[in-house]
Amino acid sequence: MAAKKPSGYIIYRGKSLLNGDPIIAVAITNSTNAKTGNMVQTYILVDNGMSPKVNSISLADAAICGDCKHRQGTGGVCYVNLGHGPRAVADGINRGIYPDNLAMAATLSAGRMVRLGTYGDPAAVPAIVWQTLLLNAKGSTGYSHQWKTGKADHVMSFCMASADNEADRVLALSKGFRTFRVRSSTEDVAAGEFICPASEEAGKRLNCESCGACNGGINTKKAGPTIIVHGTLKSRFIPIQSI
Repeated sequence: MAAKKPSGYIIYRGKSLLNGDPIIAVAITNSTNAKTGNMVQTYILVDNGMSPKVNSISLADAAICGDCKHRQGTGGVCYVNLGHGPRAVADGINRGIYPDNLAMAATLSAGRMVRLGTYGDPAAVPAIVWQTLLLNAKGSTGYSHQWKTGKADHVMSFCMASADNEADRVLALSKGFRTFRVRSSTEDVAAGEFICPASEEAGKRLNCESCGACNGGINTKKAGPTIIVHGTLKSRFIPIQSI
């Protein structure tokens, strides 16, 4: 009987570029996520054997999320359900089901859209890992909250700046970044923005795989998407003032 094909591959295991703690990144090569479509999904997790929920509560997730104000353990509104995808991938890591093979993950990403940081900030991982994964990919989506600190400079050629209000968006644009802005339902869409086609507000008329509008980072001359805050913790959302 042929061996079962792995569902994902470890693409990085080493120090976080955000705080130096050990992290691990896994590329999952098939996805049933309706919003994104069958993109290659990448999970960045704290490499300490603990569950993502435990790491969120203990704030060990700083290794993969940096100073993001939306971290659930700090009272934030992060939409990621830690008990779903992140938990399943963490369990898979602990069971040893993912081979360490960036080259194979890159091969399986060829001609496809890749989601950088399905959970976790892409800035935690060295750029060469993402560059290798994306070598023959169709395109990618990726967002970072670390653009203000300079810790995301190595990924901003293929990531967008996550903005939490209009002031953040203007600041990010002044630095040459593209933006993806989360807003409340009472905030307007700004000039130079468009409503994310995969959002409920847009009637979910496209998924991320077919849309591709988020592909491209710094100095990409494209409008920036915006989305109304969503997820089970959305009631916590207050537009965070720029610093």
